[in-house]
Amino acid sequence: MKGLVVALEANRPTVVSDEGTRYLCYLRGRIQRDHGRIMVGDRVALMPTDPGQALITAVEPRANTLLRPPTANVSGLQVVYTLIHPEGNRELLDKRLVLAELSGMRAEIVLNKSDLVPASAGEELAAVYSEIGYRVWQISVLTGAGIAEMLASSRRGIWVLTGDSGVGKSSLLSAILPQARLEVQELSRVGRGRETTRTVSLWPVGDFWLADAPGYTALTLEIERVEDVLFAFPEFSRHRCRFTDCRHLAEPGCGVRQALAEGTIDRIRYRSYTAIVNHWLKH
Repeated sequence: MKGLVVALEANRPTVVSDEGTRYLCYLRGRIQRDHGRIMVGDRVALMPTDPGQALITAVEPRANTLLRPPTANVSGLQVVYTLIHPEGNRELLDKRLVLAELSGMRAEIVLNKSDLVPASAGEELAAVYSEIGYRVWQISVLTGAGIAEMLASSRRGIWVLTGDSGVGKSSLLSAILPQARLEVQELSRVGRGRETTRTVSLWPVGDFWLADAPGYTALTLEIERVEDVLFAFPEFSRHRCRFTDCRHLAEPGCGVRQALAEGTIDRIRYRSYTAIVNHWLKH
């Protein structure tokens, strides 16, 4: 029998079998010795022992992993972003999108609190990222606008809900999954949100699993080669440079910087790119 690890607490995985049965599981000693720690999102083989309990006998190889939050086999990221309360940081948004690109994941932008800003502001941000190829959903957890349309779109696999503190991740998950019964706290007086959930868990939403990752307001971005960052900004590939190894910083004949000057590449996106590359080069 095989299944998916949907929760992990005190080293006791909860697994939902492919037949839909939920098990609280134990691990064979050699599993941890040979494979390392189990992660939410792992595909495992299990053997039922008692009603509602099973023994994990094997762990399948992972397609990818996120270390922060600890999740395996992630298909995509839903990045929750706000233009107000709090005002989002575009560079942090782009870092999350870069992480998705480098890890072979899809990514979507969920623009929450759209009821609090002029429609033109949301449409301007959506236009930038939609043109690159990202799906952008303008929603309001407060009014419910846009959520049903977002959920009706096609997705498969495991998706991680991520975003800065205060953008409404827990409120959104609670709206999507009332059965999760998440407690939602008000923003603190300094405008920061406080995480209220305790463990990483997967919840079924239509044809995909949605992960809530409490306690993690940022994803860890690890870059092995600076050249990899070039491919994480897909809009750059549309422009030719004089040199094939151009890093789009100060090289002559750079098609990307020419496009930037002409306004066909978003200036903030380019600033995010240079910040990531320069940080990597310094370290």
